[in-house]
Amino acid sequence: MTARTVPLAQDIRGLDLEDYPRCLAEVRRLTRLALTGVRTADVDDVLLVVTELVCNAFDHGRGPRLLRLRVSPHPCVVRCEVDDTAPELPVLGRSRLGPFRGRGIVLVDRLATAWGTDRGESGKTVWAELDCRPVVSGDTLPAGTAGFPAVRAR
Repeated sequence: MTARTVPLAQDIRGLDLEDYPRCLAEVRRLTRLALTGVRTADVDDVLLVVTELVCNAFDHGRGPRLLRLRVSPHPCVVRCEVDDTAPELPVLGRSRLGPFRGRGIVLVDRLATAWGTDRGESGKTVWAELDCRPVVSGDTLPAGTAGFPAVRAR
C-alpha cells in the first residue's frame, strides 16, 4: 500500500490515515521508519503516543484523518500531530466509550513534554511533543530506511 500525502512542509512527514483505517501496526511501522536517527528508546515512547492519538482519532473523531511527525534535531524534539474533523476535544482520564477507557490521553500526558489541541475551521489537531536524548552510536534505527514521505506544512 502506498501512503497518500497531503501538501505540508519539507521537514514534516505526513500520513493520510484514511488509507489505514484498521491497520495500526502498519501506521506504527511507518512511524518507526520515519524516525531514522532517533534513539530507539525515544522511538518506543513516540510509538506509544502515536498509537494513542491515532486510536483516539478513529474512536472519537471523524475523517479525514491525518498524522504528521516533525523531528527537530537541535534540541531533539519529536512532534506528533493527528487531525480529525470532530469538534470534541480530548478529556484527560475520561471517555464516552465506557469506564474502562480514557487512559490514552493519560499516557500521552505522562510521556509527552507538552500536548494539546488546536481548533481549526474543519476540526481539530491533537498534538504531543516528546524530548529526545542525544543519539548514541548503535542506538538508532538503521539509516536509509524510509517511513512516510516528506510533505509540505499546512
